Amino acid sequence: MAVPSSSPVTVQSIALALPEHTLTNQEAEARLREVFVAQGEDPSLIQQVFQNTGIDRRYLARPPAFYLSEHGLTARNHGAYEEVARELGIAASRDALAQAGVRPDQVDLVIDTSCTGVMIPALDVYVANELGMRPDVRRMPLTEAGCAAGATALAFASEYLTARPQANVLIVSVELPSLTLQLTDGSRANLISSAIFGDGAAALVVNRAAPRGVAIEHLAHEALLIPGTPDVMGFDLRDEGFKIILSRRIPFLVRDQLRPAVDAFLERQGLTLAQIGFFVLHPGGTKVLDNVRDSLGLREEDVGASRRVLRDYGNLSSASVHAVARRLLDEGAVVPGTFGLLCAMGPGFTIELALLRGRAG
Repeated sequence: MAVPSSSPVTVQSIALALPEHTLTNQEAEARLREVFVAQGEDPSLIQQVFQNTGIDRRYLARPPAFYLSEHGLTARNHGAYEEVARELGIAASRDALAQAGVRPDQVDLVIDTSCTGVMIPALDVYVANELGMRPDVRRMPLTEAGCAAGATALAFASEYLTARPQANVLIVSVELPSLTLQLTDGSRANLISSAIFGDGAAALVVNRAAPRGVAIEHLAHEALLIPGTPDVMGFDLRDEGFKIILSRRIPFLVRDQLRPAVDAFLERQGLTLAQIGFFVLHPGGTKVLDNVRDSLGLREEDVGASRRVLRDYGNLSSASVHAVARRLLDEGAVVPGTFGLLCAMGPGFTIELALLRGRAG
């Protein structure tokens, strides 16, 4: 059946896939304390960092002992990353397609995001081959957009569906940040990264069809690239692997830049923050969520779903916003007709914003 071009772009399904290995916050601190003490870090600071994460447990691509024995890029990227990324990406994609009632051969575009490993050919090739997609399926890998990539992928999907209203888009976000841990890096950034990031994948089906139940519409999107900030967040690729870059400027950038960006974006849509009923906020960490909450003048309950995702999975990088959207749907927080705001931040320094709306099937 033909879908009218005026039908809204809708996220039909969101599926998560997680590795089999888990680590509690207490276990992570116990295993990594010796590593960072050996690099000269204060034990009391290490304890404070882990205690303030707001995380109960995280999922890992490999058993905890792997990270203390396998140091090199070859073992972590060409071994663990390639294997687990394929497993999780395929599993999440299969689940998302089944939830949406879309066959693999009906997928017209696959957008895959990841910044914590490198695969050439990209993940989309393996997903397409394993699930049996058409040979002419379009593929778009986003490999260097960091935590903001999940939001970026949704924007690209919406733009594609504007030109091709009958199409189906599959978004696959797979992140394995645990594999970027550097055992010889005593920096504060590496300590924080080892405490907050977790592994996992999300997949979404996006099209213009009527949803089967309550779903989320994507109405508008905007990206803000802040000048003079390419050094505040990212990775430095070295012989030993991915060295994390997290600047202390990030909280100040959020406080200075986020509220004006959100107000201007919503004004262009004819809305104000007071008209937003639900928030899909990237759970970058406890302090990040605190800063977002305070900058936007939100209630604690507005960031509650993001905190619960952080508690249960850690920071999943580009997959995080999808996990938060799934949590909001599961908790009944997405009311049909109510506007929502998606916000994610990433390397650049970039702020990604999207206007959403609840939709009933």
